[in-house]
Amino acid sequence: MTAAPRMPCCAPPRRLPRPSVAGGALLVTLIIACIVAVPGAVAQPPATDAVILPPRVSDWLPSDWWTPVRVVSGRLDDDPYDDLAVLVERRQAAPDDPAYPRGARGIFVVFGRPDGGWRRGPLAPGLLPCVECTSSLSGNIGAAVVDMAITADGLLELSWVERRRVTKAVRVVIGWDPTFGALGLQTDDITIIRPRGGRSHVRRDYRAGRMWVDGVPEDMPARFIPIEEISAGQF
Repeated sequence: MTAAPRMPCCAPPRRLPRPSVAGGALLVTLIIACIVAVPGAVAQPPATDAVILPPRVSDWLPSDWWTPVRVVSGRLDDDPYDDLAVLVERRQAAPDDPAYPRGARGIFVVFGRPDGGWRRGPLAPGLLPCVECTSSLSGNIGAAVVDMAITADGLLELSWVERRRVTKAVRVVIGWDPTFGALGLQTDDITIIRPRGGRSHVRRDYRAGRMWVDGVPEDMPARFIPIEEISAGQF
C-alpha cells in the first residue's frame, strides 16, 4: 500500500483577515486535528476555498522534546492575520536539553502570513510551570490547572494555579511591542494564599513601570521582557 502523502507545513496561498467566530472555531478544530494526526496522515478540509489549513505544529518541534497539547488562535502581531499559540509539553527526558525536564511546559507561537502560509515564531520553553508543580491540586497529572486565550485585542493571556507551601494564582498577559517588533510581557498578577490564613496580591505593569502591592502603588523600572525570557519561576 502506498503511504499517504504528508501534508505540507504551509496552507494554500489564500488567507482571510480575522475570520468570523464560526470560522475561528473551524480553524481551531482543524489545528487540533493536525496536532494529533498520525505522521503521514492527510487532513481533509471541507470543500470551500475560505478554509485556511493550519500547519503541522509537530513538524517544527523536536519530536522527542516537545509535544503540542493545546492551541488557541487569534491575532498576536501587528498584521490582521490570525496566529497560533500552542501549549507544548515535555513528555520524556531530553538528554540534549536537560534544562527542561520531563513535565516541563511552554508556549510556541506560529505567525500567519499574508500569502496564506505560516512562519515559525518564538518558543518559550519555561513560561508555564511543570506538570508536576500544579498536579498536586488534585493528585492527577491530567488535572493540572492552566488556562490560555488570545483576546480580541491581540493579547495572549495565561493563567495557572499551583500549590506548594502556599497556593499561588498567577495571570500573565503577553502582547506585541511595536518598538521591539516582538512579543513581550506586559502585566502579571499574582495572588498568594497562605495555609494558615491571609493572602497577598501583587500586580505589575512592565510598560508603565508601576506595581501595586496589596493595593499600594509603587514605582519600578519600565522594561521590555521578550516572551522567550519569561519563566514561570519568576512569579
